[in-house]
Amino acid sequence: MIYLDTGILVRGLLENHQDYSLCEPLINGDAVSSCHSLAELFNTLTGFFQVPNDLASEMIDLLPQEMRFEVISQMDYLQVIRNARKRGIQGGIIYDAIHAEVARRLRVEKIVTYNLLNFRHVAPEIHIETP
Repeated sequence: MIYLDTGILVRGLLENHQDYSLCEPLINGDAVSSCHSLAELFNTLTGFFQVPNDLASEMIDLLPQEMRFEVISQMDYLQVIRNARKRGIQGGIIYDAIHAEVARRLRVEKIVTYNLLNFRHVAPEIHIETP
């Protein structure tokens, strides 16, 4: 099982994105992400990429048919916060750390992201790669 970061999902949904052909095939039954990715995805599609919210909603609504989305537990959040000092986590990188904690709990084979530096920082024990 592989964990997909939100950036992979964005690129895998936008057919006109230069990385679409690399990311779209990753969205399949072997992939997982957190439910938080759904909100991040909506934010990025409607904000940065200016996709109308009804179209973004339709695109996102179909994703759970293609791959799994894992709920983030209270324990996941608390574990990340407890380990923040030890891992040197502060500010917005906490969100990547939450993704990494879910991936860690699920014992994924790897995390696929375009945000290599942050994920290598928050999950050095997990294989991190770009598509």
